[in-house]
Amino acid sequence: NDLLQINYAKVEQCGSGATYCQIIDSIYGDIPMSRVKMNARLEYEYLVNSTVLQNAFKAQKMDKPILVKKLTKCKMQDNLKFPQWLNNF
Repeated sequence: NDLLQINYAKVEQCGSGATYCQIIDSIYGDIPMSRVKMNARLEYEYLVNSTVLQNAFKAQKMDKPILVKKLTKCKMQDNLKFPQWLNNF
């Protein structure tokens, strides 16, 4: 919340992928944020964001697999592990 100046109450709200894109963009600055759907509400919009994130990982040669199906389901456990990994990264 502090890094992106957002007010998420639950980690499940990160499931849209936009938050993860913003975090990686704050580190590398090379994500095309115009392609990220910030107000994504539907699963196909989540998939667009996940594709942008995957492309950024490939461009930076990051080996972490992104479990798109799990993240886009907005379940707490899956969306807790990925931010923890990002924090350690």
